[in-house]
Amino acid sequence: MKKRAGIGMVVAGFISLSTIAGCAATDSSKSSDEIPRIASPSAVEAPLNKYVQTPQEDSIILKARSILAGHCVQRYGLPRQGELTDPVTAMVRNPVPLYLSERGAATYGYRAPAQGSSAPSGSGDDAKRPLSAHKRRTIDAIMNGWANTPKENALHSYRGRTVSRTGCIGESDARLMTNTTRPRINGGQRVTSSTQILNLLLALKSEASDKTQADPRYRSMIRSWASCMRRAGHDYATPADTQNAATHMPPTVSGGPSRAERRLAQQDASCQREVNYLGVVGRLTEIYQGKVVTEYRDTLTAVRKNIDERVAAAKKITEGDAA
Repeated sequence: MKKRAGIGMVVAGFISLSTIAGCAATDSSKSSDEIPRIASPSAVEAPLNKYVQTPQEDSIILKARSILAGHCVQRYGLPRQGELTDPVTAMVRNPVPLYLSERGAATYGYRAPAQGSSAPSGSGDDAKRPLSAHKRRTIDAIMNGWANTPKENALHSYRGRTVSRTGCIGESDARLMTNTTRPRINGGQRVTSSTQILNLLLALKSEASDKTQADPRYRSMIRSWASCMRRAGHDYATPADTQNAATHMPPTVSGGPSRAERRLAQQDASCQREVNYLGVVGRLTEIYQGKVVTEYRDTLTAVRKNIDERVAAAKKITEGDAA
């Protein structure tokens, strides 16, 4: 039986995987059940990452989309903005998002350096000129489109030009998606945007994560982690609970982690090391993502082909702009 899935926005909390197109195949995950100790998340061979844009591919695509979005906003008589950034793809690539190193915890607490923002950065040459608050809101509304802008600031037209639903950012994506392979979702419908592809990958990653957390080896390790934390005076059931608690700890005046947050993060990291959190989660991620890749091979093959085609199109755009 083929499977298909319903895909919503990237921010959706729950996505059904009951209808993603897939095919049966021999399980290619590693056969060994040995749980190793590893030093870094980079040592985790997450099978789904083969179907996610690499940092280099992400950079090529974002550069081209920045050029296209810049041309778009200039049609409205507004200044071209800085390069776009994309934190979501980096999040999808991270195989063990709750892992903390002891060195990182001591320095940053739970506030690791930001990976960027999905909004226009405003760092280009034209953006160096000061903008009024009104013009900034206008540019944001045109860049993001009326569907992605707060209602009170949304624009459906500006200076006689229509503002589209997804704005200049959406236009840049549509340009790169033109004539590309489209994975099928929602009962056979082809994806229409790279956002839908990211949603698909997030849904598959979530399915593998759910299976990881249901594995007896994970549950045993987490009980040991919670016991370790209790011995240090912290009553939390999972690392996700400590990170949630940290969101309620006020930062320092400069925006950094408070002493209390850093102490909690350091204890969290110490207990993770004691119970081999990274090794267990990393190994189980490899196993269960491998099963997901096997189950949805056809869809993921189309995803990879789509990325390759968008990268090729992006290179032509950036080369043409440089010329």
